[in-house]
Amino acid sequence: MDINKKYNKVRTTVLSHPKRINTFVPNPTDDDYTKGYLTRFFIQKTNDVESPIYEVTASNFRKYSNNQSFKGISLRWRIRGPLDMVFNDRNEVTDKGVRQSNKIAVDIASEKIKNIKLYLPNVLQFYKE
Repeated sequence: MDINKKYNKVRTTVLSHPKRINTFVPNPTDDDYTKGYLTRFFIQKTNDVESPIYEVTASNFRKYSNNQSFKGISLRWRIRGPLDMVFNDRNEVTDKGVRQSNKIAVDIASEKIKNIKLYLPNVLQFYKE
């Protein structure tokens, strides 16, 4: 491979990786609270399970999802509803509750992004009665 082709390959690779990732902190709207949940998006570098985890917007998530250098997950984050499990008169669970639902979402997400639990320790973040 001649030097120009090598240079162009390196230049393309470097330019395809953003130098700074714009993080995002959700600000739930009244509509989100009416729905009872919001969708959150997280990315992490593919080649390093200890690399930082970034929460990003939906549009940035789509952009990074097309980049093989990053892996991403989206999760449905409950922000309203009963805090804990609700049972009917036959002792069957009718609602897992916000606490348990978000814990399950984090557990599932941690299969793809190992340390997401460290990023989301508060399963009641954004919760409102």
